[in-house]
Amino acid sequence: MRHRFVASFVYDLPFFRSASSALVRTALGGWQANGIFTAQTGFPFNVTVPGDPANTGSSNERPNLVGTPSSTCGDGHLTGCISPAAFALPAAFTYGNAGRNLLAGPDLVNLDFSLFKDFAIRERARFQLRGEFFNTLNHPSFSNPGAVLGSATFGDITSTSNNNREIQLAAKLTF
Repeated sequence: MRHRFVASFVYDLPFFRSASSALVRTALGGWQANGIFTAQTGFPFNVTVPGDPANTGSSNERPNLVGTPSSTCGDGHLTGCISPAAFALPAAFTYGNAGRNLLAGPDLVNLDFSLFKDFAIRERARFQLRGEFFNTLNHPSFSNPGAVLGSATFGDITSTSNNNREIQLAAKLTF
């Protein structure tokens, strides 16, 4: 991929840390928020042809380039996001002239977030409550489209590259 940005943070929440009530201070104070934000451009991919026109035993051969290749994958374009007019099947026993990784798939944006709280039980014993939220914003990031020229799914995105939102709650005792 051409561009990738990843930022992470850890933040001790200052709320209720110095509350006058011990109950409020223990229950609501001392939480920690953590997160990882990822933004990246799409993965490059090859347009291929069905079968083995060059008769070499390979099933990963490229077509001829007869126009300017373009794709509008992602951003609401899930079907027909590759223009087939830019490609043609090569003649029998020849290789296509299309280059490798001409097009790039949809971008990915993801935020993972967690919230932790440690409770002191004794000097060396602690109890931790934690909540973890993967793909917090439930933003779909789509996979590359089907890229076999002439297939029924050519230019169609049929899956996502990340999972839907997942929430995980846990309690941990350390001693």
